Amino acid sequence: MSNERIVEIYSGAYASGKSETAINRAYQYIKNGHPVTLVDLDTVEPAYCLRPLVPKLEEDGINVVAQLDRFGLGEAASYVTQEQVMVLKNNKNDIIIDVGYGASGLDILDILQGIEDETDVRNYLVVNTSKFETKDEESIIEYINIAKGCGNKPYKCFKGMISNTHFGNETTREDIVNGYNILKNVSKEINIPIFAVGIPDFLSKDFETLKYDDTPLWVYHRMMPNALW
Repeated sequence: MSNERIVEIYSGAYASGKSETAINRAYQYIKNGHPVTLVDLDTVEPAYCLRPLVPKLEEDGINVVAQLDRFGLGEAASYVTQEQVMVLKNNKNDIIIDVGYGASGLDILDILQGIEDETDVRNYLVVNTSKFETKDEESIIEYINIAKGCGNKPYKCFKGMISNTHFGNETTREDIVNGYNILKNVSKEINIPIFAVGIPDFLSKDFETLKYDDTPLWVYHRMMPNALW
């Protein structure tokens, strides 16, 4: 990780594992001695998903910025707080942002004060090929074109992809490899690299090293089953 402040953004189709990826990435930062702030900006499914996890995350040294004082299902009104809007201006940590899915997910970034002044923004798409929206090469490319949002802003352009094919606790090594191979073909076609491969911690013994096909493996300890859905 560089000495400059890094802003990483994680998006993806519904149930791609973007929140799990963002959380586990935050743990990577603090384990490497980098203060990090995890920002929940999912306003597609209102930003309460991480609420039960906040005490644990903050106890472990992760600063969390989220909307915490209202509760509602997807059809309920949602809003963002001043702390969320000003997180880039008022925070010197490296930043990890979890955003919503679909055509409007990344557009929430437009409200962040100072986003256009950031010099190191890394926008990653989390891809789970077990999901209908991203089940094959054609659908992944279609989703990428949809998920860019409005305005052609540089911070909405994908710098890389995370291969995160999984079936929860029933995930196998074969599932991970098959998903990676589909995404590898997409990567070659659209020239967006695969930044990492997500694997559940119970499968780490099935891989000889922390790389697969020279791509880093990120070992996930699943936190989201303890969150709200």
